[in-house]
Formats: sequence, structure tokens, C-alpha cells
Amino acid sequence: MNNFNNSNNFNGYNNNYNNSNNFNNYNKFNYYNPNNGGGYYPNNGFTPNGGQDYRQELYYKQQAKAQRKEIRSLGNIIGCCLFLFLAVQLAASLALSSNSALYQKYQSSSVFQDCFGTIFVEFLALAVPFGLMALINKKRYIGSLVPAKQMPAADFCLWVGAGMACCIGADYVVGVLSALSQTTGYELTQPDSPDITSVFGCLVAVVATAIVPAICEEFALRCCALGIVKKYGKAFGVVAVSIVFGLIHGNIIQFIFATLVGLILGYVTVRTNSVVPAMFIHGLNNGMSVVCSIVQYAIGENAVDVANYALFGFWLVAGGICIVILAVKKQIVFKLDAQDNTPYANTTAQKLGAFFSSPVLILSALYFVVSVITSIKKV
Repeated sequence: MNNFNNSNNFNGYNNNYNNSNNFNNYNKFNYYNPNNGGGYYPNNGFTPNGGQDYRQELYYKQQAKAQRKEIRSLGNIIGCCLFLFLAVQLAASLALSSNSALYQKYQSSSVFQDCFGTIFVEFLALAVPFGLMALINKKRYIGSLVPAKQMPAADFCLWVGAGMACCIGADYVVGVLSALSQTTGYELTQPDSPDITSVFGCLVAVVATAIVPAICEEFALRCCALGIVKKYGKAFGVVAVSIVFGLIHGNIIQFIFATLVGLILGYVTVRTNSVVPAMFIHGLNNGMSVVCSIVQYAIGENAVDVANYALFGFWLVAGGICIVILAVKKQIVFKLDAQDNTPYANTTAQKLGAFFSSPVLILSALYFVVSVITSIKKV
């Protein structure tokens, strides 16, 4: 009792409790210890029982929440780009449909259709909006907008070959899914293009199908879009942008194929820190369909399958060898990001959830989602 009522002890307790230095130490995540003369445990981030201090726990949770908010804002920015993508195409379509002669020309001429798509879709609707977005938000980017790290020619060829083999694999996946869907009474469809009817049409097809999309789409998606989101995680950025890439193609077959190819192109871009290999892969992949169209024009329908099998076989063999070499050189890794040991750090799934829950992105994606769904036809 005497010890309990001792005024000196009581005052000493008050002096220790009210000591400003001790209070400041507490705010630095030190912890109270009545058996310690200083009154606090060392600043190790944890209580003696192994649990985290509730304020540090709150801090990490707030950090994770703030990151999700930032990612959601980026989703809104990408959504604005998609709205512009739709707006430009809608304006061009209205202008085209208002003139019956032009519309008929578009339906029947591969040259006119390719030129129209190059100008209004690839450049004005896609590259320009994403380029403006990158310009406005240039402070959000880490490093160069257009990654173009130099690499040995041999490594460049290996990555292009490996990417092409994976694209062939993606094409087979789509083929299998298409066959399976037909067994359930549904068909996965995509729009048909007019046949090439002239040598000039062959040249235009090469430019409009293989070259321009490879440049414009890679600039928009793998430079502008991936560049602004990858600082929150390369794996997250690659997956998020690949899904957007698939959606803008507007039909179920291209959605599946473009999403898979987008994963390949994004992976190659972040692994090589250069968009150039992705552009070549994109161009060569699109170029295979152009080669088949040219063969059909120059030789005939019967030669198309031969050309198709030859191209597929070449890239499967050559690309497979490239994959093996890259794997032996340990350049192919499946973990793009370093381990984040921060408590309550957002997972890739949480980041994707935040990105695709962005209101503007949801609204802008509705049209593409409807287009993809309606391209599934009952047989």
C-alpha cells in the first residue's frame, strides 16, 4: 500500500508518461514497456507478442488503399482513351454511311477498306488519343515513353522467333475453342474482309495490315498504356493492357486471340525493355494473313492452305528452337516483379480489380463487351 500511494512513485510515473521524447518515440512505432526504464520496446515494427502495432497496420492498409485508388484513376484515364477511340470511329462510320457510294466502295474494295482503317482506326482513333494521354500524363511515366533498349541482333531474333511461336500457339487455342463452341451449337465469328484484286491491293494490304497496326497499336498499348501502369507491377500492367487490347478488337475470336497475343507482346516488351521486338512480332503475325491473301490472289484458293501450313510449321520449329535457347540462357522467367514483403501489399488480382472497377473504363468497355458477346452466333 505504501508503495502504491507513494507520491514520488506516482509523480515519477507521470513524468515518464508525459515525457515528450517518449511520446515522440511512440509515434515512431516504439512500444510501451513498463519494465523498461525508457518505457518502450525497440523500434522493430512489432510488439513482443509477434503482432504488428495497430497504427502500423493501419498505415500499411492505407498505403494499399491509396495505391488501388491511383490504379483506379489510371483505369479512368485509359477509359477516356477508349471513349475517344469509339467517338472517332463513330464519326467516321456516320460520315461513311451517309454517302451510299462511299459505303458501297468500302464494302467491296479491299484497298479502300484498308486505307480507311489505317487512317481512321489505327491512327486517328487509336494512336492519337493514347499519344495525347501520354503527353498530358508524362509526369506519371518512369523512363522513356517508347522503350527501345539496344540488344544484340542474336537476342533480338531469338525474342522475335519465340514470340511468333507463342502467337502460333495462341492461334491454335482459338481454333480449339472455336471447334468446341460449335459442338455446343454456337459459332465464334469475326467480320470478313474483301479479297485482294490487284497488285496495288497487295501492297496496300501489307502496309495497312502488317506495318501500320504493328506501329500504331504497339505505340498505343505497349508504350502509352503499359508505360503508365507498369510502375504498379509489370505482371499487372501486362495483363491489364492485354485485356484492353483484346476488347478493342470487338469480336470474340479477336478478343481471345488479341488478349493472348497481348500477353506475349507485353511480356517481351518488359523483359527486353524494348517495344521494337513486339512491333516485329505483331507485324509478322499480321503479315501471315496478308501472305495468304496474296497467295490466293496470285495463285488461287487451293494454294492458301499450303502457304498457311508452311508459315505455321516454320514458326513453330524456328520459334520453338528460339524458346529453348532463351530458356537455356535463363532469359525466360515467369516472375516479372520482385517479391513485395510489405504487409498488406496489393496482389496482382487486387490491382486488376481496382483497374477494371474504374467507372469510366467500365462505361467505355460496355460497347466492346456487347460487341464481343454478340459475335457469338447460334449455329
